[in-house]
Amino acid sequence: MEATIGFDEGREESDSDDGHHLDGLGDQDEGAEFVFQARRAIDADWRYWLVSRIVASDEGNLGLFGVGRRFGDQLDGTGSEINVVATFHDSEYANKGFGIDAGQAAASGLPQTSMSGGLRSVGIDYNYRHYVNDNWQIYGEALFEYYSSEVRDSPIARSNYETEVGVGFIYIF
Repeated sequence: MEATIGFDEGREESDSDDGHHLDGLGDQDEGAEFVFQARRAIDADWRYWLVSRIVASDEGNLGLFGVGRRFGDQLDGTGSEINVVATFHDSEYANKGFGIDAGQAAASGLPQTSMSGGLRSVGIDYNYRHYVNDNWQIYGEALFEYYSSEVRDSPIARSNYETEVGVGFIYIF
């Protein structure tokens, strides 16, 4: 089990790749998110598990549910693992990311779009951890998320999917 307070960096009109796709939609404020994640082993050596994550904020909620697999023989949290997940959001969270209200529609020229809650996407997530020394780990992650038809139909969504790649360091106290 894991609980975290996260930071949502918001969105600015200038955040789109082409520099004007979000014009008229306004900036979205930053905010805190509470994240709770749990894993439940399916077998004795944690090679397979069920995973769930809930993200709660003042701008809606998101839930992720899936199955995962660890590769290799190590039992210290290092190595490779993969998760296949389905992600769901409530209408408030969906509209924050992909909805367009009447004022935004008038300012941007995009059609007003109201999103409902439900399936957001299905995806696959690969991550890798490696000890650099007794206290430091390097962490890498690659994510592919394929959007549901409702999200794909939003004028804000520029493609049918999202990909992310990240690298970080973890300090073990």
